[in-house]
Amino acid sequence: MSTVTSQDSTFQFPSNSAGYVAIGAALVTGVVHLLLASRLGLSNTFGVLFIFNGLGFLGGTAIFLTQYWRRELHLVAAGYALVTIAAFFATGAAWSPFAVVTKVAEAVFSVAVLYLYKQ
Repeated sequence: MSTVTSQDSTFQFPSNSAGYVAIGAALVTGVVHLLLASRLGLSNTFGVLFIFNGLGFLGGTAIFLTQYWRRELHLVAAGYALVTIAAFFATGAAWSPFAVVTKVAEAVFSVAVLYLYKQ
């Protein structure tokens, strides 16, 4: 992983601009999913799935910024984002501005982490 570390720190900043693109895209989709989950409520299956999806992106971002991130996790992250895109289409979910923002963010995220994996 290409990161810049401070000595004796578990926190690491990305040294590649693609890392910052991935972080930004993950934060956008994670936060939007959590905001939408609050509208759907916990009694709705989609509300629970939105919470897990938002937490997945935010948690993955947190791990990415630590020394525990491994190169192979880029593939896991890209797969996770691509599955969420596929799930959107598979469920026949309605298009909205939020849907467009999250799906674009997830596509950008996938491209960025695959680029990082190939580095």
